[in-house]
Amino acid sequence: MLQDFWQLFMIFLVYAVIGWLWETFYCSLKSGHFVYRGFLLGPYCPVYGFGVCGVLLLTPKSYGSTLELYLYSIVIATVIEYIASYLLEKLFNMKLWDYSDVPFNINGRVALPVSIFWGFGCVILIKYIEPFIGGHITNFINSTKGIAPAILFVLFMADVISSLEFSHSTKNEVASQVDKNDPENASAKEWRWDHIIKNHQESDSHKKISAHFKNKTSLRDKHIKRLLKNYPNMKFTKGSKGSRVK
Repeated sequence: MLQDFWQLFMIFLVYAVIGWLWETFYCSLKSGHFVYRGFLLGPYCPVYGFGVCGVLLLTPKSYGSTLELYLYSIVIATVIEYIASYLLEKLFNMKLWDYSDVPFNINGRVALPVSIFWGFGCVILIKYIEPFIGGHITNFINSTKGIAPAILFVLFMADVISSLEFSHSTKNEVASQVDKNDPENASAKEWRWDHIIKNHQESDSHKKISAHFKNKTSLRDKHIKRLLKNYPNMKFTKGSKGSRVK
């Protein structure tokens, strides 16, 4: 049982890191400078890890044809992406992608063109990549007697807890800088494909919040400054429960 858990966790972590590498490379190339992607402190984007684990766990072993595998992948990946978007917004008060401008979207959280892309990626993953990576993960777990995965798990959970605490502890500071009349705060437009078509500008509130944290040096404040720098199109709204980052 524990062996299976470590196997699943390592699969999650490996693909979360691969997703981070992809997003960091793409966004750095697009921006012309290094962009450290991801909401957490470490080099991983969990949505990719959850997506891969979900597809591997929920896709029937006897899926039949490649077309059937493709359709399964689209449905599973889309559901996971929708849930991830919802949880990010509710738990972290953040909305890091918005597909509102993409055709056939659902509440801006998922969109058909993106789901089609996920489908192709998952087919390649399951048929060609995972059989190779999965074997190496098993060897890694066995060779370290499960100690290395346990250490990585503790570090990852510490990162999640710290990032969540950072997010909640800065809500009042962020709220004090939000301009309720700033039209740029109406919606979030941060999405890797969306930027190919449209270049969004920093909102006035984003600039004010960046200036507020500029000279702060704690780990929490450095984390917030990194997010502000690498997500220049985050939006901020101010309500009765504080600010919400989008």
